Amino acid sequence: MVDCEFSLRFTGMSASQQNAVQFYDVAQALVGFERTISLTTHLLLNGEVLTQSPAAKGFQVHAVPFEEGSWRSRALLSLGTGALALVTAAGVAPPDTAFGWLAKSAVGYVIEESLGFQPNFDETLGEQIKRYRRQEPRTGVSDDLSQGRFDSLIEKVEPGLKSIHRPLVKSQSANVAQIDFKVGDRSGTMDGYFSPDTFEYIDRTITSEDFSEYWGNISSYNTNTFKGRIFVPSERRTIPFELSETIRNLRTINLVTGSLRSNGRRRAAGELSNESDICFEALRNESVSGRLKSIYVTDVSA
Repeated sequence: MVDCEFSLRFTGMSASQQNAVQFYDVAQALVGFERTISLTTHLLLNGEVLTQSPAAKGFQVHAVPFEEGSWRSRALLSLGTGALALVTAAGVAPPDTAFGWLAKSAVGYVIEESLGFQPNFDETLGEQIKRYRRQEPRTGVSDDLSQGRFDSLIEKVEPGLKSIHRPLVKSQSANVAQIDFKVGDRSGTMDGYFSPDTFEYIDRTITSEDFSEYWGNISSYNTNTFKGRIFVPSERRTIPFELSETIRNLRTINLVTGSLRSNGRRRAAGELSNESDICFEALRNESVSGRLKSIYVTDVSA
């Protein structure tokens, strides 16, 4: 049975007027659509960040006939690796709607974070993952579904999300793309959407020439990539960062991981603090419109 249904829908221009989108552009968009769903679901189930969706396991993503009414393509996500309808001794296995909602939220978070919508991981997807784990029995998910793991995933799916923009910015067959969802008997439209503005955000990055200081607390860090996120009170959000090669040393790593541990202990104790315990000197990576996307850290102090 289907645990979650996703629909990629293009509207405006020939997509609405003739139910038609330029063939090559929409073919590339569908590859990006499938890649985002598959890599996100694989992370949920297996705790791995893949580079190629054919290597994903534990589920299937099926394409079904296109629908008119602007231009729409549907993808059916089902757990297991057999036929779409899983037959058991008791009949057809019911869909796991709890996992369907988790998959929907994870895909939504990845899209929103990639396109600059600033979702709050701890308050949205992070909290849903915690609730899901408490509701047994459920389909097993990975032990490590931290924000850092999703940051690594986002790096892998960004090229696919750029491809979804092709009908909007190349052939201009449409003005907007949105993803609809259906879990059980409930359906809706995801908050994140695709437009020429979101393409500009994801496609181009301008690095500042001047350095800025950022005081905050580390909320996630990946020791393999030297990347993470820092919560900066003045920005009122977490900001992705990367340590420059010149400071990838024991002193810097101790400061970063020390802040991460302190932040984790405060969160576990339910303590809220506006006090910052680490300072970055960094270059700003901005979108064309001037929105801060990430920072490139050249010095760390506490």
